[in-house]
Amino acid sequence: AGSGRVPAAFNNLVGYKPTKGWFSAHGVVPACRSLDTLSVFTYTAADAAHILAIAAAYDAENSYSREREAVGFNFGAASHFRFGIPRQQQLKFFDNHDSERLFNESIAQMQAVGGEAVEIDFTPFIETARLLYEGPWIAERYAAIRSFYDLHSDQIIAPVREIIATAKQRSAADAFEGIYQLRQLKQQADRIWANIDCLLTPTAGTIYTIQAIQQDPIRLNTNLGYYTNFMNLLDYAAVAVPAGFQQDGLPFGITLAAPAHQDESLLHLAHRLQQAYSLPLGAAGIAFPHNIHFPAASHSSQARIAVCGAHLSGLPLNEQLTSRQGRLIAGTTTSSDYRLYALPGESPQKPGLIRANPNEVGFAIEVEVWELPEREFGSFTAKIPAPLGIGTITLANGETVKGFLCEHYAILHAEDISHFGGWRNYLRQLTGSN
Repeated sequence: AGSGRVPAAFNNLVGYKPTKGWFSAHGVVPACRSLDTLSVFTYTAADAAHILAIAAAYDAENSYSREREAVGFNFGAASHFRFGIPRQQQLKFFDNHDSERLFNESIAQMQAVGGEAVEIDFTPFIETARLLYEGPWIAERYAAIRSFYDLHSDQIIAPVREIIATAKQRSAADAFEGIYQLRQLKQQADRIWANIDCLLTPTAGTIYTIQAIQQDPIRLNTNLGYYTNFMNLLDYAAVAVPAGFQQDGLPFGITLAAPAHQDESLLHLAHRLQQAYSLPLGAAGIAFPHNIHFPAASHSSQARIAVCGAHLSGLPLNEQLTSRQGRLIAGTTTSSDYRLYALPGESPQKPGLIRANPNEVGFAIEVEVWELPEREFGSFTAKIPAPLGIGTITLANGETVKGFLCEHYAILHAEDISHFGGWRNYLRQLTGSN
């Protein structure tokens, strides 16, 4: 439990645990076949995202393989998102004050990249974590090695042998009771996700010496799994991210988690955090490479649209976006080769954006980039009256998105307001406000 994240945290690496079934486990010796997930260790979240794009595929020979599902809001790329953190009394650092300090610093880093912290009740996650080794899933671990265990249990190291031995005390009725309990806990946890986009925890509350683990392996291993043992049972994806160093030089890591199929959002957010931390990579001491780019999302059910006029936040037509579950992703500008015009006779007032001719001076025009569910895109564009329409706009960073453009005939008698740099600035001068 946590095998794809705890070692990553202890080695200043990214540890990516994908959604169950995204990576085929065909040919892998199982631990808990119904829960097993192959994990990836990388220097950077961008590397993990590239591996995801290559390795994630449905495998008809693996009975637990899953198709990837398109998801909605990409919180990892958003200028504002909400992240859950356990209540203060539910956080455990096992007397490691460095870990506590570094976790508090990670909250500040999340806020610096646009996150809003939301305190949550961690109880359903704690109770679910206990099920992994105290519930009937221990019998599945026995099932995985049954033929070997029954003949060669003396060859298994003592802590593992002791844990698996308890499986023989479990009944089929216990298994169903565990399934019922997990279902109830997941329902409780699901309610929490209505208010947050992702979960932030330490990857592990502390780090132990090998000697300490050897002296008390089961209890200390349970401590190390406090923030990880619930992940697969609740069907979450997770990414461990390096988050600084203790005073003794040992690494500390945080984990970002979200429900299944949110992997790309988690990795994108992890990438932004790595850029903010700028820590050296792994144990190699290599400087963090700021020139690496996060790969474009391959699965999304969202359409991005750039707006430049009455659909901007707080203006009369913005409701057409928000009523369709639109979410503001970023405020930015176009590339510096556009012109903006105030269209006459429009109610409410609207501008027209066009691309400047090669022999014209262009301007960077203020826009907002919104994300809209694809199912809402058609009804949104159906409300756009001539001379406006949807075309392709180039943003300041070179990215292209769909956005509002204007037909050229409409600007013949329109006021050129390009020098204002945007519709808001133009409206301010009309009203005389700052």
